[in-house]
Parts: sequence; C-alpha cells; structure tokens
Amino acid sequence: MEFLLELLQKGGLAMYPLLFLSVLSWAVILERLFSLRGSRYGQVNLKEIKPLLAGKDIEGALKLLSADTSHMAVVLRELLQSYREGKARKEDMIKALDLELSLLVPKLEKNLALLSTVASVAPLIGLFGTITGLIKVFSAFAVANPEQAMLLLSKGISESLVAAATGLAVAIPALTAYWIFRIWSNSILNRVEEQVFEVLKMLP
Repeated sequence: MEFLLELLQKGGLAMYPLLFLSVLSWAVILERLFSLRGSRYGQVNLKEIKPLLAGKDIEGALKLLSADTSHMAVVLRELLQSYREGKARKEDMIKALDLELSLLVPKLEKNLALLSTVASVAPLIGLFGTITGLIKVFSAFAVANPEQAMLLLSKGISESLVAAATGLAVAIPALTAYWIFRIWSNSILNRVEEQVFEVLKMLP
C-alpha cells in the first residue's frame, strides 16, 4: 500500500486516471474470464442427438435437448419443434439460426470495447504525465538555487519515467486480454455454428 501511494506521488496527476483505468480493465478481464469459462453457449452435445436425427427420431432428439440448458440447445429445441409441427422449413431454420448467431456475438464480446479503449487511452495519459514531468525538468534550469533546481530536476525525471511506464503497464495487459478474448469468443461462435448446422444436415 505504501509503495502504491509512493508511486502515485512520483507519477504526478497522470497516475490517478491510470489507476482508474487499471482497475476498470482488470474488472473487465475477470468478468470476461469467468463469463467465458462458465459459458454454456457452445456446450450442445450432439453425439447422441445425431443418430436420432439420422433415424428421423425427432421426438427422441427433443427429449435429449430438453435436458440441456445451454443457450443453443434451447434454440435448437424450439426450431426442431417448429420443424416437427410443419411450421418451419430448413430455409427458415437457417435464417433463424443465423439471427441467433448474430445475437450471440455481442454477448460473447461484452465489454471488450472497454479493454480496447483502455489500451488506447492509457499510453496517451502516460505520455501526458511524461510531458508534465519534462516541464518540471526544464523549469529546474530557471531556478537559481542549486539545491532546489536539483530537487525539481529529480522530481521531473521521476514523474516522466513513472508515468510513461505506468501507462504501458496498464495498456499492455488490456490489449493482450482484448485479443485473447476476441479469439476465444470467435472460437466459441465457430463451434456453435458448426454444431447447429450439423443438426440441419441430419434433418430429413
């Protein structure tokens, strides 16, 4: 705690928005980590459903899907019920699934824009802190008292370096997490897409 307070003092005013951005980015990282790890969007098990659909046993497939609480299992169950009752054709089901997949994207990529914003803004705030620190460095040369000049010089250099380093320290994890979660989300989306369209192929 003392180290953090000392760092805030050394880095100047730029440290306070950087601290806020750091807390914000780590909150988003933890939220996305737990959300995607516990995600049930892509956990539809088709191993037992495929043979039933191949044998035109839609009723049996519906019973298996009713025991699955994942998002796409619910969607598939509703579509299969409509198909069984003659209310939906394969073309209609494809359109419905495309719509569901498009609605799934913002859920998987929730709050990722915040990480991207932090990764972009944090280095700029760090640069601002660097500039304010350099202003203090140059102000030191206008002071006649050598001791006071050296104090201003050391404070200015310290503020410049700490602000720049902190800006990068906030931005790098945010940017890294942003791309990891983007890749992870796309992987889940692709897996879901493959699964649901496999079901359509099995329908008579």
